Amino acid sequence: MLGISDLFLYKGGSVKKKFVVIGLIVVSLAGLGVWAQSNNLYQLLRTFGQVLKLVQENYVQEVDSSELVRSAIKGMLSKLDPHSTYLTQHDYRELQIHTQGKYGGLGFVVSKVDNAITVISPFEGTPAERAGLQPGDRIVKIDGVLTLGMEVDEAVSKMRGAPGTPVTLTIEREGIEEPIDFYLTREIIELKNVQYAGLIQPNVGYIRLSGFSEGAGEEVRLAVDSLLAHGARKFLLDLRANPGGLLNEAVNVVDNFLPPGRVVVSTKGRAPRANRDFYSTSKTKTHGLPIIVLVDGASASASEIVAGAVQDWDIGLIVGDTTFGKGSVQTVLPIEAGEAVKLTTARYYIPSGRCIDMGDTSRFLLRNPTLGKKFTSVGGLGREFESHGSIVPDVVLESVEMPSIIADIQRSGLFMQYTSKYAREHSNLKRRFEVDSLMLGDFRSFLKKKEMKFSEAEFDSGGEAIKKTLKSMIAEDMWGTEGKYEVLLSEDPWVQASIELLSKASSDTDLFRIAGVTKK
Repeated sequence: MLGISDLFLYKGGSVKKKFVVIGLIVVSLAGLGVWAQSNNLYQLLRTFGQVLKLVQENYVQEVDSSELVRSAIKGMLSKLDPHSTYLTQHDYRELQIHTQGKYGGLGFVVSKVDNAITVISPFEGTPAERAGLQPGDRIVKIDGVLTLGMEVDEAVSKMRGAPGTPVTLTIEREGIEEPIDFYLTREIIELKNVQYAGLIQPNVGYIRLSGFSEGAGEEVRLAVDSLLAHGARKFLLDLRANPGGLLNEAVNVVDNFLPPGRVVVSTKGRAPRANRDFYSTSKTKTHGLPIIVLVDGASASASEIVAGAVQDWDIGLIVGDTTFGKGSVQTVLPIEAGEAVKLTTARYYIPSGRCIDMGDTSRFLLRNPTLGKKFTSVGGLGREFESHGSIVPDVVLESVEMPSIIADIQRSGLFMQYTSKYAREHSNLKRRFEVDSLMLGDFRSFLKKKEMKFSEAEFDSGGEAIKKTLKSMIAEDMWGTEGKYEVLLSEDPWVQASIELLSKASSDTDLFRIAGVTKK
């Protein structure tokens, strides 16, 4: 599962570990016999040392013993569950950046397109946006160093740095013959959890929450307050494709919708310190209002805590598709030289008592103890649920399969190249524009000119999806995030189905009745 696991950062002393000459490794392993619980474990540890020594002395070529030991550690952790892992210095730094939600940099998403480091989208109010970087710009040099052959991680590392320090990017842009130098100054970049919030009907407030890094709960609170002030009396919280984040921020997000003093989630593990209950604390401003939470198969961990609390306390409808089923807590345990181990130390239990971890016992040791058992909601409706290791929506919607040609065009970067070029050439485009057959034909010719391989039948069958993609990307180029969401939400069948449910309800009780969700 891509994304950040829900984390605790271990704040005790660091665990020291040294990779030393093989003789010392064997001695150290022998010393582990003091705590070994059986002769079998002690023997296996000795065997590990013996095998490593044999490889060092007899393998056909010289090997890096430290790397072999690291690989053994990774293999050991990979047997436990999908989320326990060994973090290199780089991995640990990236994890800290994403959980903190801010870093010293330039403020844009970058990817590799046609083997070139390419700007995907600048964030609003950042050095990248102010300097005029545009989607589709190819970064050919960073501070004079050619990026040809450079991986994305390396390029990102070169562009990040201490706030206030300068960096020069040399850009190639479609339609401009010579490369352009951009002189930027790094700033603290704060990653937004709430990507968009606005009224999608006169009284329906929409909040798109894409992550749970620091400040997510407060961002949702500000969005709720603003939407209420502008007339919202019904809410749609979109958690689709939200991979999770920080546990405390999941609790803070629920705090906006649940009355105080209610259990939001419990964590249970083997160590006593892993067992905790987390409660709502703030007085909600949305009590009794109709609320829908949208989820899908990529909504995970913290997203499932929010959806589970809303469902179990009967304060809103869960709509969409069954969630991912990542209901476990990872503790980050620092070790030597800036590295760390991310270890699963507890499971999540939502208020009804369901554990929301799917698990895969055919490959991993971690097991969900509640699978198949019956549970009851705690909010008053007394609805019965069977534990599936994930959140099954109250209203299940059919997923819309995207034509394969869409992914092919996206991978090639040609959507972005065309839309950024089109936006530059049509600066007077009206906000309510449509992608007509003329533009669609022009895009088809553009793809052929770029030597993309596709059949006429493939293009024709994907025509409507291609139109929607072109429209949303052009709108984003022209009018930013607001423009993109104006298009996306107006043509999103799940959003429209949610609006239809909300439009008929004046209270949470109405919403349950309309959806046919009652006590079983």
